[in-house]
Amino acid sequence: MNDDTTANETTGHAEETAGSSAPTNASKIAGEAEALCSEIEKMFRRGFGDAPKANDLGELRSIQAMLKNLVHNAMTTGGDGAASATELAAAISDRDKLKDALQREKASFLNYQARAIKDLDRAEEQALRKYVLELLPILDNLDMANADTQSESIDAQRVKEALDMTGQSLKQTLAVRGLERIEAKGKIFDPMNHEAIFKRPAELEKGEKPNTVAEECRAGYLWKGFILRPSQVVVTDSK
Repeated sequence: MNDDTTANETTGHAEETAGSSAPTNASKIAGEAEALCSEIEKMFRRGFGDAPKANDLGELRSIQAMLKNLVHNAMTTGGDGAASATELAAAISDRDKLKDALQREKASFLNYQARAIKDLDRAEEQALRKYVLELLPILDNLDMANADTQSESIDAQRVKEALDMTGQSLKQTLAVRGLERIEAKGKIFDPMNHEAIFKRPAELEKGEKPNTVAEECRAGYLWKGFILRPSQVVVTDSK
């Protein structure tokens, strides 16, 4: 009598243990499916940005739903180890649909990457073409100046005007693109904008001040507010 009671208690305890572990395993699998859905969405947004098109986002949600449904069906049909042929076929069908959807999404993403690269290259070529067109008048002015220097009677004034026009055109073209000359001569020496190549005493009788740019040897430039090249300058001593 005691043996039967002990056996029954042991059997009941085993059933309770098995029953309690099933929900734990199911919760774990569901959590893993949710994590996988999250990873798929992160990959999707890396490819299409934080604001994808509505149809792309809808397809993502469909894939996530199919994945969750597949996991749910697998847990439901596999719980008692006696899944019907219909249930098993439905789970396999859901799995195949999910694989196909992921393959299509991957192909779509790769096509998007290829188009984005081509669009970027095309935009760069168009911007460069426009910039080259803006430089052509400068070449025209240089051709004019070169032609004047090769004539029998060189007109120095005409050559000077052609060179002035060339310089002015180049400055205007580059200024539109964001180029700005750094002010140097007479300014307080600034190591961020100025490169001192020589120091000398200040000529106070000429109004020079200590630690000031006395001469500019080579112009410096900013490109859209950032230092492209510092000015090479002669600086007066700080004493």
